[in-house]
Amino acid sequence: MPKVLFIREESPAEKDLREWFAAQKLESPKAIEEAARLLIGLITGLLGALFGVLTVSAEKLPGYLALPLVRWAGVAAVALWLFSLLTALVVIMPRRWRYAPGLPQSQERTLSALLSHKASWLTASVCLFGVAVALLGVVLVTALLLG
Repeated sequence: MPKVLFIREESPAEKDLREWFAAQKLESPKAIEEAARLLIGLITGLLGALFGVLTVSAEKLPGYLALPLVRWAGVAAVALWLFSLLTALVVIMPRRWRYAPGLPQSQERTLSALLSHKASWLTASVCLFGVAVALLGVVLVTALLLG
């Protein structure tokens, strides 16, 4: 038995919604890159502040900095921030994407791959950053309790 398809013209609201989603999809790479740039700025600022504090107080370091927990958590936080910085840089690094200009399916696949690539690296960067901040919290709490 043949199926009958009903076709109707899309409403203005449906058209607006479809066009809005299409615009959002095209703006996504830019938004992801802006988030990565913000994270890069935040990481470099935190690392700069951390090294500045260590340099200023280099003559006589507080006693809690000798504690193994503080040292290892601090080292791990710095290492994770650096890895987070590197993964955020992958997001904004220019890369060649190949597609067939006359084939919308090829363009769609390339856009999907681009979004997946950038979103995956940004997610990794944010996760590394979050763990580093948690480790910094361990350092600060330890310093407050024992300092």
